[in-house]
Amino acid sequence: MAAGSASLLLLMVVLCAAASGTALAAITDGLLANGNFERGPAPSQLRGTRVVGASAIPSWRTSGFVEYIPSGRKQGDMVLVVPEGSHAVRLGNEASIQQRLAGAARGARYALTFSAARTCAQAERLN
Repeated sequence: MAAGSASLLLLMVVLCAAASGTALAAITDGLLANGNFERGPAPSQLRGTRVVGASAIPSWRTSGFVEYIPSGRKQGDMVLVVPEGSHAVRLGNEASIQQRLAGAARGARYALTFSAARTCAQAERLN
């Protein structure tokens, strides 16, 4: 390969990398604040694993029976699964968790991805 061709190829690679870096920098991973629940409630807002207070988990509003679960937590002989990160929330029957999205444009398309796990106790009632 000639020196001029190699220089042009190197310049193209650098420009492509710079362009893709700019595009990637504009798209942030995890647009939801505290999306993996890594920032948890203050110790005073927990009763064991149960979350006390609708605003206890930063950036989220909860209602009903909600638990803040660390990875590896056991309930009896069963290990509670944390699909991603080191913490998760566990929702009881009729419980909910929500977050208001800032900056969302009406009519725009968005993709939300969730991870969920189910306990092996199908008939279990948390509250």
